[in-house]
Amino acid sequence: MKQKRIIVTGYGTVGKEFIELLYRKKELFLKQYHTELMVTGVVGSVGMVYESEGLDLSILHQLPTGSIGISQYASMKDLVLESPAIKGDILVECTPTNIETGEPALSYIKKALEANMDIVSVSKGALVHCLPELLAIAKGKGCHIKYSGATAAALPTLDIGEFSLAGSTIQSIKGILNGTSNFILTSMSEGNLTFEKALQLAQENGIAEKNPELDIKGLDSACKILLLANGLLHTNLTLEDVDIDGIDKITKADIQRAKINSCEWKLIATAKKQRDKFILQVKPEMIPPENPLIHVKGTNKGILFETEEMGAICCVGGASHPRGAAAAAMKDMINLIRQE
Repeated sequence: MKQKRIIVTGYGTVGKEFIELLYRKKELFLKQYHTELMVTGVVGSVGMVYESEGLDLSILHQLPTGSIGISQYASMKDLVLESPAIKGDILVECTPTNIETGEPALSYIKKALEANMDIVSVSKGALVHCLPELLAIAKGKGCHIKYSGATAAALPTLDIGEFSLAGSTIQSIKGILNGTSNFILTSMSEGNLTFEKALQLAQENGIAEKNPELDIKGLDSACKILLLANGLLHTNLTLEDVDIDGIDKITKADIQRAKINSCEWKLIATAKKQRDKFILQVKPEMIPPENPLIHVKGTNKGILFETEEMGAICCVGGASHPRGAAAAAMKDMINLIRQE
């Protein structure tokens, strides 16, 4: 029987959901994969709890998110908050995405790779900044980086490209990769709402943040299509290479014009080869009824691969909430264990 020591960086909503999933399914994983999954450390914004023999998840999963939660754990277990070097077998990176610098995730990932740890990342910032570099470091160390949770949470975008389409030539990737913007556009269409009213509805339902700029301006979608392109199409592009336009200029008149033509507005992220280079863009598009992405409603997401050998492959759905992202991280971790 194998044993895997896990360090979790970031104890926000996704990190806590990951701990919760592991607590509930630990025995099932032990039986199914013959591997004991042991969380030895959890890093918060101002400290870390660490036990070499494994943290008590029955206590940890009940505590609130953030450093308050891990501080309470520390006091219950008579531990002192400490910051030992990150070392174990798998780093599960769940810190908030920082598009500006990629930190603190970038430092955590590099330290973990130096310690020969595999990486499971839900956070996008570090990967957006230097995924090719991190993949090269990992290859040199004989380690692996999984990041399906960073490319659309529960929707298996990366998995389809890596496994289901292995050996095929991907000609283009088109996706609805942001559940918040899709909810707003669906609400405008089905509820005859203005953009402002639909955004307010999304905020009232806890779907949109108080500051929704990353979602409505298209930046979140741009990060995800960049990661998919660099990971699946083997490009070496940056966020500056993505042409980005958001949904905040879509009007009720635009929505009605689409309906007259049996179309729907969707925020589409695209990666496609044009002549000798790859073009990446995010922009609102009127989707015709024959396009399967027209059926993506509410907070759901969808992805459409066009391939030379297999034709068009589409996947729709994926829970747009922290548990879905945590489940994607869990899936990545399991797949790491499977490939050993």
